[in-house]
Formats: sequence, C-alpha cells, structure tokens
Amino acid sequence: MRNLVNEGGDPRMAVVAAGKRGRTWVGLLSLVSLLALVLPTTGQARDAQAIIQELCIACHTMDGNAVVPAFPKLAGLHAAYLEKQLSDFANGYRKQEPMESFAKQLSPKEIRTLANYFSAQRRHDGVVTEPDLLERGREIFHEGDKENGVPACAGCHKPDGSGTPRSVMIAGQNAPYVAQQLTMFKNDERTNDRGMLMRTVAGRLTQEEIQAVAQYVASMR
Repeated sequence: MRNLVNEGGDPRMAVVAAGKRGRTWVGLLSLVSLLALVLPTTGQARDAQAIIQELCIACHTMDGNAVVPAFPKLAGLHAAYLEKQLSDFANGYRKQEPMESFAKQLSPKEIRTLANYFSAQRRHDGVVTEPDLLERGREIFHEGDKENGVPACAGCHKPDGSGTPRSVMIAGQNAPYVAQQLTMFKNDERTNDRGMLMRTVAGRLTQEEIQAVAQYVASMR
C-alpha cells in the first residue's frame, strides 16, 4: 500500500485511483481488440489492390473479370482453388508465362490475400460465340459420354458450374480460355491436376467437343 500512497495520504483514495487506472487499461485493451478485428480486413483489401495494380490489372482487370477472351476470369473463384493455382505457378507445378514470373514475385501471404480478394468479386456473364455447339456441350457437361468413357463435368464442377474448393468454378468463364486449358490438359501441357483426372477426361474429347463444352460453360449463369 505504501507504493500507492504518498506519505500522509489517504489509503482509500489510493484504492480508488488504482481502480480507475485498471478500468482505463481494460478500456484500452478492448479498443485494441476491436481494432485488431477491423484493421486486417481493410489492410488486406488495400494490399490486394496494390498487387493487382502492379501485376494483374492488364490481363484480369481490377475486379477479376477479364475482358480479353484468352484470359481467365478470376472473379468468384473459390479462394482455396485460386491459392493452389497461384502457388503452383510460383513453384513450377503449373507452367505458363507470364503467370510463372508474376507468381514468383508473391509471398504466400500475398497469394492468399489475392485469392480472398478475387473470390469475393462477382463474376460477369460469359459470351457465347458459337450457339450451334451449345446442345452438344450441354450433353457432355451434364451427361458425359459413356461410350467414350467421358464422365459428366457436373459431377465435379456441380450442375450449375459453381465448382468447389478443389474443382474450378467454370460457369461464365471465357470460352477461348476454357478451350485452351482443356487442350493443354489433352496434350499433357498442363499437368497440375489432381490424380491426372483432367488429363484423362480431356484426352477422350475431340477438339470439336472441347469447343462445345467451352461454349456451354460460357453460357451458364
């Protein structure tokens, strides 16, 4: 008590003062805790936007809705899926320039930040350029081709094309990009699929069927 009371002071006043100081510290700690909940979200969005301005915007645009058909839309992709793809580019498991060079400039934390940012963006509708292929694409997507050992795409990518954290969201994706990636799987030029599933399936599709599937998924809303 002597540490709290000046010589000749009132011990009761010292207790009151100590209580006030205690309440002040509790209040400050509560404020710090509240800021800790709010600030990371703000900082994450700002960091993502800075990275996009530097590396991504020219091809994928700020909200991840690439307007050049050869480039993929990143908007709406499951964060875990996009994080894996960026990590695969950075580690050399998925090969395609300039993405390999760009991904190597990102830390794991920055990759996660970008994945979360693009996952939260709304995907714009796709564009169909060959409507005569839609019916065949629909058949393959929803029913597969049992005669040639092709399973329905909907089995992994879901009937609405929204995908899962392991299987990419393809609804509304740019058709030329989808056709390009299926062709790369078919030719073993892309090899970062789990269990060689996409390479096996794409290898059983003709080039016309690949185009049909690409057109159909672009039409999905």
